Amino acid sequence: MKKSIVKFGFILLLMLSLKAIYSASTLEQLRYFMYPMIPFIELFSQTAFYWIPEVGYSSSLNIIIEKSCAGGNFFIICFAFLSFKLWKFQSFLQFSLRIFFLGICSYLIMILANTARIVSAIKLAQLDATTTFIDPKTAHLALGSILYVLILLFINHLITLKYVKVQIS
Repeated sequence: MKKSIVKFGFILLLMLSLKAIYSASTLEQLRYFMYPMIPFIELFSQTAFYWIPEVGYSSSLNIIIEKSCAGGNFFIICFAFLSFKLWKFQSFLQFSLRIFFLGICSYLIMILANTARIVSAIKLAQLDATTTFIDPKTAHLALGSILYVLILLFINHLITLKYVKVQIS
């Protein structure tokens, strides 16, 4: 019971710290956090993006990827989800060694999810029918929320399948 409380407290403190750091970060500080998804977005959107200080990554299509598009909140949510989902299956020593690995996994998942969200929003905004029925900004927010939830549900499904097999064996 005491180990569980320590693990829970550690995860909670880590997530609150990450959120505070992310909230206080400037766009320039997040530049390299966002950069790994830019080549993928360029590939799938067929649009070049370039860095503009105090604006973010911009393209000729008047699309700007800035702090709210960085994916930091999703990264923190994903990291918390993986940490809370997997902590009960590991001893404290294993957990403390794997927390770094979970952070890397969360970052890679964030790049995938954010790239999918931004590319989908770009493609959605290019459809004439979309702008007729819904505001592009509302469509972008709804699409992002739906994609993020579906990705977290898929990860949950994969983790649950793996640990159900482990517990049955």
